[in-house]
Amino acid sequence: MKNKGYGGILGVLALLLPVAWGCGGMAGRYPADQILTRMESQKRQGEVQGLLAGRALPPAPNPAPLDYKVGPEDLLEVQIYGQDNLNRQVRVSGQGEVTLPLVGPVRVAGLSPQDIERKVAEAYGSNYLRNPQVTVSVKEYRHQRVAVTGAVDKPGNYEMIGPRTLLEMLAMAGGLQDKGPSAKAGDVVHVIRAKTSPGFKQEGAGGSPGGPPSAETMVIDLKRLLAGNAPELNIPVRHGDIIHVPFAGNAYVLGGVRRPGSVAVRDNLTLSQAVALAGGVDPVVATNRVDIMRLDESGKPVTVTTRLDRILNRQEPDIPLKDNDVVVVNVSSFKQALLVFKELLPGGTVSGAYRFAY
Repeated sequence: MKNKGYGGILGVLALLLPVAWGCGGMAGRYPADQILTRMESQKRQGEVQGLLAGRALPPAPNPAPLDYKVGPEDLLEVQIYGQDNLNRQVRVSGQGEVTLPLVGPVRVAGLSPQDIERKVAEAYGSNYLRNPQVTVSVKEYRHQRVAVTGAVDKPGNYEMIGPRTLLEMLAMAGGLQDKGPSAKAGDVVHVIRAKTSPGFKQEGAGGSPGGPPSAETMVIDLKRLLAGNAPELNIPVRHGDIIHVPFAGNAYVLGGVRRPGSVAVRDNLTLSQAVALAGGVDPVVATNRVDIMRLDESGKPVTVTTRLDRILNRQEPDIPLKDNDVVVVNVSSFKQALLVFKELLPGGTVSGAYRFAY
């Protein structure tokens, strides 16, 4: 009975399989070798798609910022609604012009795409078209040069294609330096930009043509820029900009500290923080008196005296340090004398005497 049942099942399957394959199935339309080839091809396509999905794709090009100024070698696309025969892509010449059908050369250097739209519409509307609707877009951006200097890893001149932001240019320059107290970036970044007229005709100081171009300097809070919570600080960079990251100023901590030397003055560095960066006070010889020697606004040397213990106990405000401040943690001559005396006495100790030091 077992063998008979098993044979019956096989017989039913033998009858059903040809029917299934013949009812519009894949084998009914393609030979077996084509089916295998197609399956292998689909498998390979799936693997390739998987690799592409896992690979970082290049970012899409940024649209032109509203204040982008067209320059030589830019490629513009000019479209006029309903006038397909006038639509075309044109390259800006070295003289800052594009040549359009009917109207001829049009000066566009130093203008935004929106300004060019209005100018082209006026050119066509004056003699050829009634109320032309013009759209101008930048298809290729000219090479633009920006200098990045100061406390960055790779200062130099950088060619950029298309719009770039301040953070992107800092990244191109390798980021900020952070190697040692004397090579750290400060708290701000300067963007120095030449003041030019819309036609790129530079004027000298006082507005006289032919002189050196005047410039404006934008001072941007570097900490807020890097924090990313002030997007308005991440300004678009223009051709000819100079991005300068000043090195942090230095203060010098001397006297009764464990590691005397320079510390970077940034992030509103205070006296107690500077002493901590210098390794803290040396309890063997240091006192609580601290002198800060600096120059006042008129350039005269002044000395500010305070006590570190009162600052740490919040009895006095912590003093912000300035560039080139000299901080002297006073040492006790009595402690120094006891230290020398201790060294002269083999096996002797005078540690208890330090309690009397001021």
